[in-house]
Amino acid sequence: MSNEDRYADFFCPPLWRQRRIFIKDMLTRFNVKSVLDYGCGEAAVLSFLIPDNNDTCLVKMAGIDICDESLAEAVDRCTPWQTDHEQLRSNPLVLDIYKGSIGVVDDRLFGYEAIICTEVIEHVYADTLNSFLDITLGIYQPQILIVTTPNGEYNVNFPQLKYGTEESIFRHDDHKFEWTRNEFETWCNNGADKYGYTVEYHGIGLLHGKHDELKNGHCTQACIFVRSNVIQTPTAKSYGTPHQLLKHNEFPYFNEPALPKEKIMQELLHYVQSLCISETYLQTNNNQDIKKEEKELLDINLTAMDWDTFNLEDVIPDATTTTTNEPYIYKKTCKYTTIPLNLPISSLWSILRLRQICLTIENMLHLLSLLDNDKYELVNQTTLQVKTSFEFGS
Repeated sequence: MSNEDRYADFFCPPLWRQRRIFIKDMLTRFNVKSVLDYGCGEAAVLSFLIPDNNDTCLVKMAGIDICDESLAEAVDRCTPWQTDHEQLRSNPLVLDIYKGSIGVVDDRLFGYEAIICTEVIEHVYADTLNSFLDITLGIYQPQILIVTTPNGEYNVNFPQLKYGTEESIFRHDDHKFEWTRNEFETWCNNGADKYGYTVEYHGIGLLHGKHDELKNGHCTQACIFVRSNVIQTPTAKSYGTPHQLLKHNEFPYFNEPALPKEKIMQELLHYVQSLCISETYLQTNNNQDIKKEEKELLDINLTAMDWDTFNLEDVIPDATTTTTNEPYIYKKTCKYTTIPLNLPISSLWSILRLRQICLTIENMLHLLSLLDNDKYELVNQTTLQVKTSFEFGS
């Protein structure tokens, strides 16, 4: 365990996770499509963002670092897994890993909407730190720059750091400094004023039992630099390509021709029916009159259901299916689904296949609104009421 991680368990969720969630939330808030992780280390943040295919609109990511050991892990973490080929993304994603110094400009790193730099600046030497904002804000000019760094004032909560004494030490052996909030904000304000950015400050992480104690701020301090509407004229100078491209990944994604509306409606109805039947199964599962062996099977087949890998025929047989090995042993105890039944729209949108064929949740809602009003009613943007029942089995 690194020195920096030794305090993680004092926070809930762990401090590292809180930082990653904060980064993801900010990228979502600004609708960022491309992000560069400046000092990516083992790609902990990048790999955290890869699965968020539906929560973010990221289609291009890159990371750069100087440490060979960290980059080896970064390459491994950011290579598509078998599951990426089996459960196709809704959107394309390109991800590059570079070896190089964050103090050196590379022409390939222009054009990223966001640059993130999490727990990095406190590790770099003065010359690199002094050029950091000149490079990021002055040359690359992203829409937003997110920087996080330890808040030195919060060290008072860790007695072993002996904060405020002549024997004080930093949280990590490699830290060159741990700024107070005033020191951090002065540095950020100077860069923002120089290059036409606005800033907003955030805090991340409060110790257990000390959520109301804000005198010393939060454990991590963050600044969001937001570019103003007045963009400085970019230089025509070419900086070359000094960084080494270690890995270029193109993640597989769903790229089939668009289905006819009638076919999408048909599949949408199948999944609506499957959710209704599954919900009734679960309700029946709570019935104490069901035999023990049936209850055990319900637990296996339903409570662990993964909608991303859900097989429609496990619940609703296809019209052309002729097999007699159908799984509907429960129709003796609960033959029909419960009506009326309110289905959360989120349960439909969580199904990968529907995200792929509907493309957007707005389109899915539109298609749901076209269903037979005597059987289905889109109560609002979050609920579909099903007024008809479906028989278990064929």
